[in-house]
Amino acid sequence: MDMPEPRLSRRLQWTLLAFFLLAALMLAAVYVAAPSIYTATLSLMPSPTLRSPAAAALLLVAVGVLIALLMIGVLRRWRWVFWLVLMAFSTMILDVPATILQFAGVLPVLFPLWYNLCRMGISLIAVGIGIWMFHIYRHHGVWALGRSAPPNTDAPDSAAHGVKGGRQTKHESG
Repeated sequence: MDMPEPRLSRRLQWTLLAFFLLAALMLAAVYVAAPSIYTATLSLMPSPTLRSPAAAALLLVAVGVLIALLMIGVLRRWRWVFWLVLMAFSTMILDVPATILQFAGVLPVLFPLWYNLCRMGISLIAVGIGIWMFHIYRHHGVWALGRSAPPNTDAPDSAAHGVKGGRQTKHESG
């Protein structure tokens, strides 16, 4: 059963907004529970007296602003946000083999086990959303807003040269 495009578009928007909201909550939870993850990401040496360095807080704020911008783009259906999210979510599949290689000891383990497993689960969800977005694009266009009308295939040569019904169009005759 094919869903009407406006409803499909809204469902995609709500799915992405929920994903980004959960990502923002996850960022905040990780910052509170294990700020060392952020300092390790930034390659900072954590101070024994300072629980959350300013650089880690700035990273959290910067990623939060990026998520907010993406949420605005989803609400306004910006084309570039659609393509950015589709590409980012599609490439998150690479996180799965990287995490498996970390568990196998081939790659160094930089973060705690719980964080790696959580990140891998989020990546799998994002890849699923990315596949769904690609499917929506193929059948309904960007943001499921419909595809542009295909060019007239009856007379491809005359349409390409501005000839309509054996005569030139106004802009060609001048």
